[in-house]
Amino acid sequence: MTKPNSLRQAFAPLLAALVGATSAGAQTPSGQAQVYDPEPPPDSAYVRFVNTMGEEVSLRPAFLPALKLGTRPAERVTVYNVAQRVTGNREMVVEASAGRRTGRIVLRLQPKSFNTVLLQPQGDGGITATPIVDQADFNRARARLSFYNAAPDCPDASVLLAPSGPAVFPPPVAPGTTVSRTVQPVAAQLRAGCAGQVAPDVPLEGLEAGGMYSIWLMRPEGRALVAFVGRDTTARWRN
Repeated sequence: MTKPNSLRQAFAPLLAALVGATSAGAQTPSGQAQVYDPEPPPDSAYVRFVNTMGEEVSLRPAFLPALKLGTRPAERVTVYNVAQRVTGNREMVVEASAGRRTGRIVLRLQPKSFNTVLLQPQGDGGITATPIVDQADFNRARARLSFYNAAPDCPDASVLLAPSGPAVFPPPVAPGTTVSRTVQPVAAQLRAGCAGQVAPDVPLEGLEAGGMYSIWLMRPEGRALVAFVGRDTTARWRN
């Protein structure tokens, strides 16, 4: 059995790398994917969609081309797309369908904001959405790591260093919310869960300085918890 002191010593290098304060060199998030790209108009916002359900979702946003989100980890999260002319509390409408489910989603976005929209099943056979305004700090010297609790029935989500190490983010993380921090590029195994249940461990690897990454916890159609990690990407703005 590993002694407590030995466990702390084993985690010490990783914990040192996971120091969370954003440094004074933090910049606006457009720097990650668009350091040399043209900036969108000032009345624009960025928005991405996340499929938390157990079947493919089709979206018809009034302000973007049609989108399809699958059920594999790489298919569940779209890139951040530019939504134009969001000022004046304008309603941004999205028509959604998944199998027999349908939904009409109305978003109100703030200019220059980054937004994540969780698509979730509704009890009446519809589709609902939980919008989250992201903490999109960019730091050239560190990686930004965010954790999203996309499981509506999970009131106290957490992410630990596997198998039973310290918390990567201060728990608990409520449903439909996110927490983030900056970290040194490291490799680790992560364990996400809630209420005594855990998803299969996921690798945290391939982090790069200046990159932005998201850890997702969801329970598609109320089944087993699922967790995965993905890199955040932003669609290039074209005039």
